[in-house]
Amino acid sequence: MTLTALGRAEPTAPLDGTRSTPAVRLCVVSLERTTRPGQALSDTDRCRPQQFRHLSCALLTSWDLLGHIASVELLVTELLTNALQHGEGPEVDVMISADDDYLHVFVRDGSPRTPHPRPLDMEAENGRGLHLVTAIADEIEVSKDGTTVHCTLALQAGAA
Repeated sequence: MTLTALGRAEPTAPLDGTRSTPAVRLCVVSLERTTRPGQALSDTDRCRPQQFRHLSCALLTSWDLLGHIASVELLVTELLTNALQHGEGPEVDVMISADDDYLHVFVRDGSPRTPHPRPLDMEAENGRGLHLVTAIADEIEVSKDGTTVHCTLALQAGAA
């Protein structure tokens, strides 16, 4: 597992002098998948979502974004679980960043298949993840190549 974490980078003035670039906080984690595509999750991969909930909590606490911990934990848990279960690449990358207005969660699984929510079945044991993500995030998008899901949470009223 590779972890890159940056604290708060101070705003910088652009070369054209129009306005400053907002302060950015960033954490990127790359992990090797231990589950083969189409197989049940390995013990190692089954533990990853919980590990990332703890990481998200610590990260947002250090960034003084306590009010967003529960939302980010849920987003990371659901997206990471989906990436581990349905992704195809040898690695899964998780990036959490925040500027003055938005908090972003990116999960890249290497699969070119675009994720789609299943029909909602309240009796099923799974299949609600993307529905939860859509309900929690202010915005959600999938990269054109299908490999990355990006969720955005507005940090300030009126920012979305």
